Amino acid sequence: MDMSYEIMTDSASNLTKDLLDKYRIRMISYISNVGGEEFPCFDPDRDEAEAGHRFYEAMREGIDTQTTLINMARFTEFFEPVLKEGRDIIYVCMSGGLSGTIQAARIAADDLMEEYEGRRIVCIDSLSASLGEGLLVLKLSRLRAMGATLDEAAAFYERKKLKMNHIFTVGDLKYLKKGGRISSAEAFIGNLLSIKPILKADDEGKIVIHDKVRSRRRALDYLVDMTKARIANPSAQMIGIAHCDAPMEAEYIATRLKKELPVQDVIVRYYDLCTGSHVGPGTIAIFFMGENRMDAVADVRLA
Repeated sequence: MDMSYEIMTDSASNLTKDLLDKYRIRMISYISNVGGEEFPCFDPDRDEAEAGHRFYEAMREGIDTQTTLINMARFTEFFEPVLKEGRDIIYVCMSGGLSGTIQAARIAADDLMEEYEGRRIVCIDSLSASLGEGLLVLKLSRLRAMGATLDEAAAFYERKKLKMNHIFTVGDLKYLKKGGRISSAEAFIGNLLSIKPILKADDEGKIVIHDKVRSRRRALDYLVDMTKARIANPSAQMIGIAHCDAPMEAEYIATRLKKELPVQDVIVRYYDLCTGSHVGPGTIAIFFMGENRMDAVADVRLA
C-alpha cells in the first residue's frame, strides 16, 4: 500500500466514522449554527443517525440553521501535521458551485507548500456533495491500496467526477425557496398541489431542477427508475442513498435497488448536515456512476 500520501475530505462527503476508519481517510468538519449554538456537522464520537434526526427535527420546528465556510486557518491546522510527517495530500472538497470553501483550501495549501518545500497538496473540487463526493473518495482509497500514485489517484477523480449522478427530491419546497432556487409562488402552489421536483447536480456542481411529478410516492419511484436507466456497469458499483430524516422511504428505495439491480452494495446514510440544511427534512438522494451526468430538462417550473 502506498501511504506516502493522505486522502482527506470534508464532512459534506457524508462519510461516517466506520467508512473513514476502514478506508483510512481524514475528515474536516463544517460547523452549523443551530438556533444560535455551534453544532459540528461531523463528530466521530456521536451517533450520526440520532444527531441527524435531532438536527432535521429542529428544522421542522422552525429553528434557524446556517453553515459557515471552513476558513484558511482551520485548513492549515488540518493539513500541516501530515506535511510534518513527510507525506503529501489529496484533499477532496464539496462543490465550488455550492460553497466557496475550495478557495480557502487552495490558498492554505499554496502557503503550506511554500513553507514545506517538496511536499504537495492537491485540492480537488468534487463538483459534488454528500455521497456523490464521498463514494469517489472511497474509490481513491482503494486505488491507493492498489499502489496508485498521488497523481494517478487525482487524475482518476478528475476523469470520473462528472460521471457521478446526483438525483433527489425534497420533502418541503420552502427550503428551495429559502435558497433562491424557486420563487415564493412556486413553493406555495407546488406544496398545495403536492408537486415534487426532481433535482440534480449539473456539470458545474450546482443544484438545478430536472423534472417534476405529482405525489411523494411517484417522486421516489422516479428516482429508482432514473437510476436503473442511467447507471453504468452496476455490478461494479456501490450505490449511495442519503436522506434527511426519512429512513423508511430511504429503505424502500434501497430495497428496490437491491432487488432490481445487480449492484455490489447499497449504503444508506443520514444526509450530511451541511448540505442537508439547504434542502431540508424529507429530502432523499441517490448517487451512482453513469456515462455522464443527467441532462437538464429545459425551463422546468413547479407551477
